[in-house]
Amino acid sequence: MTDKVIEMAPKILELIKKSKKILLHCHPYPDADSIGSVLAMTLALKKMGLEVTSILGDSEYPDDLIVLPHHDLLVKKNYSEIDTGEFDLFIILDSSTLGQVSRLAEVKIPKNMKTVVIDHHVTNLKYGDINLVDETYTATSQIIYDLFIRWGVEVDKDMAVCLFLGLYTDSGGFKYPSTTANTLAVGAELAKINPDFPRVIFEMENAKDPQEIAYEGLALSSIEKYFSGKLVMAAVPYEKLKEKGIQKGFTQGGVGNTLISVIGWEIGINFVEADPGVVLVSFRTRNSDKHDVSLIASMIGKGGGHKAAAGTTIYEPFEVAKKQLLETIAKTFPDLGKI
Repeated sequence: MTDKVIEMAPKILELIKKSKKILLHCHPYPDADSIGSVLAMTLALKKMGLEVTSILGDSEYPDDLIVLPHHDLLVKKNYSEIDTGEFDLFIILDSSTLGQVSRLAEVKIPKNMKTVVIDHHVTNLKYGDINLVDETYTATSQIIYDLFIRWGVEVDKDMAVCLFLGLYTDSGGFKYPSTTANTLAVGAELAKINPDFPRVIFEMENAKDPQEIAYEGLALSSIEKYFSGKLVMAAVPYEKLKEKGIQKGFTQGGVGNTLISVIGWEIGINFVEADPGVVLVSFRTRNSDKHDVSLIASMIGKGGGHKAAAGTTIYEPFEVAKKQLLETIAKTFPDLGKI
């Protein structure tokens, strides 16, 4: 537990206790850290006897996270579909910018609604009334666990599995550079509370839709090499998705991780035009100290993330977006050489 969490925990709890109605959200294309953090916090607030509404946000609920308990608590609405005037506190989890609250419309915060930002991304802009942003943590779920300990909230089995999956996935199965002894210690504590985690991991990792496999095949057959083969990009335009009948929700799998598993391919990019003029970009790197991909994600489009794994959305035509991205990478990482 860091000094920052120890300092901020009572301030956040004080604001929570003063609030009558609290809002939480999942970021677009939510992962296990986003959903797990939101569900665990929702359950904790309900234990405190507080009124809380948690919205799913812009995207559909991912099939591989059906295993998470109480996912039915998430209201299937995005930020613009709710009356924000009803809430006096908005707890924003795992979102480095307001653009991560919703990408469908400008996110406006009413004057009566206080905001608490809790996140571990180095790219976080600290845009809340209270900001608990600690990039030394592997996952937002890990910060939430430490907050619960400071608040004296009992972590039950359901909360534990939500937090464990967030920690497990954002650490890349405990193998990303951000993984520390404390990451493993928190994971062990959560596993003590709910020893059923092997089954949960298995169900999450083996719940693919046939369209995901179809997309992986399409992406891996669309590889383009740049910078003398040091950077590889699975570049899939909207026309190919439409031709294969693949829905955009099935394009955010592990393609980037597959690309950097190849020796010599230093940076892997999943580059897919999910809708005409809307390009989703996912970055992975073998050496995050040398090539911090969160820099690229925060410089182009609306994105952010971690040094080793990041993402962004570029609102430009496919080829224009690709050119902008490659030029940005060339300027940021001159060691790669010419495009």
